[in-house]
Amino acid sequence: MKKPIIAIFGSNDNGGAYLRCHYYKALVELGCIPTLVFTGQPEENIRYFIDLADGFMFAGGIDVDPMLYGEEKLNDSVSIDPERDASECLALPMILQTKKPIFAICRGMQICNVALGGSLYQDIPAQIPSDIAHRQKENGERDTHYVTIDKNSRLYGIIGSERIMTNSFHHQSVKTVADGFSVSARSDDGIIEAIEDKSHPFFIAVQWHPEYTAEISGPSRALFDAFINACKKSKK
Repeated sequence: MKKPIIAIFGSNDNGGAYLRCHYYKALVELGCIPTLVFTGQPEENIRYFIDLADGFMFAGGIDVDPMLYGEEKLNDSVSIDPERDASECLALPMILQTKKPIFAICRGMQICNVALGGSLYQDIPAQIPSDIAHRQKENGERDTHYVTIDKNSRLYGIIGSERIMTNSFHHQSVKTVADGFSVSARSDDGIIEAIEDKSHPFFIAVQWHPEYTAEISGPSRALFDAFINACKKSKK
């Protein structure tokens, strides 16, 4: 079987396309061909990538523009990339029509929720103060807080555990959950840590960063394996 092609949307950074290496390295090491989708392209180009790819990853990055869910910026901690927002909001409904697998991570989870009608907490420290450091100072290979997984979720079926430790690098989080999504995990302070669409063959979004620990963490590897296996099935 040919290797599955995974399309990933990147960020704009000082005039160039940007994607942390951990995403594509994890996919390459697990037998995939990742391809970066540049933002700001016309719809026909986005459709080309959607036809080409066997699965899609919405990766982490800069904050989602609060204007997309009817709010103004809460404070100076909110930094946005409207071009990336526009590309991902354009792409997601088209991808959903194909029924191809979707795996969203951190900002990826947030933009998917917003693109389908949900909203976000713009700044966790300002809006819902917590003893949990959701933007940890430790490196990505370190897990720093617990997440509790709904035993009725697809996520639980993949990971096989109700309670896991995760890393954490975010200051925004899902507030109002978009129609079609169900909450599959929360941290101990109530922050939504994962959502999923059970009506889709594979659409799972997590707030933590399994790409950092895909080689050393059982739950992280299980998530990537499940996504890649779904992409292989989609390719047939």
